[in-house]
Amino acid sequence: MSNRRIRIRLGLAAAVLALTASAAAAQSAPPPAGQTVWVDVPAGRLKTRVFHSARISQHPVLVVLVHGDIPSPGQGLYELAQAIAGLTDDVVAAGVLRPGYQDAQGETSSGKLGYAIGDNYTPEVVDAVDAAVRKLKAAYHPRTVVIIGHSGGGAISADLMGRHPGDADAAILLACGCNPNEFMQRWVREHPVFPKNLPNPSLLPLDLAPKVSPKSRVRMVIGDKDDVVRLVDSQAYAQALRARGVDVKLAIAPGVGHNDVFLAPQTLAAINDILAKDGLTMRPLQRRRGG
Repeated sequence: MSNRRIRIRLGLAAAVLALTASAAAAQSAPPPAGQTVWVDVPAGRLKTRVFHSARISQHPVLVVLVHGDIPSPGQGLYELAQAIAGLTDDVVAAGVLRPGYQDAQGETSSGKLGYAIGDNYTPEVVDAVDAAVRKLKAAYHPRTVVIIGHSGGGAISADLMGRHPGDADAAILLACGCNPNEFMQRWVREHPVFPKNLPNPSLLPLDLAPKVSPKSRVRMVIGDKDDVVRLVDSQAYAQALRARGVDVKLAIAPGVGHNDVFLAPQTLAAINDILAKDGLTMRPLQRRRGG
């Protein structure tokens, strides 16, 4: 396994441990057990794992999480969805297993994984994730839909906002892989194991920015120590959304790397900012003594 993938796995695991510990301390009883929901897509089916807050209304806020280009995303993805549901009220949170990926339970979403270097944010992948959003909307009748994407999941979330405007009301893009062409070219150049001159069929968030609904709300967070994706690409995407009239804010987290962004104060502030529009607040993280 490459050093980058080890860092990604450890960073996500640390974020999940902190969030789940906080969620347990913030409520008297754990949230209801998660439910696996399979979504039919042209390539077959897509796995989602759904968690509820302890208290939900008939029209909760739906939060959909999209993981990045990491191995075994189920080792942190679903737990993160559960933690978010446990840290606030009136939320249904769902982790989406991207096409071609296998989770820790050995279950796989249908579709092509590709090389996982920015080359699989394709129309088919974006449409599959959107199909999951639409099925969850039909099941839970949310008043608001928020999509949270990290790294490549951020690029897919941004693509979804432009390709299917209106299916999500808000997006939180963490360490967004907003320029998949640059990322793939750089990764192939730095890692000779990949074939040269690979075509990249990924959709480009910048190209789809003019189609994002002006009613959307977008919050972006990236660390100034991120060595996986570039700050300049998040800045360019944010500027394109502003030109569209979208309510967008980009926060730069000092001293924060690609995966540490999960626990950056700016990330929790972004989530709170979006949820506050619906009268919700994330309960503060409970730091363990001596930790």
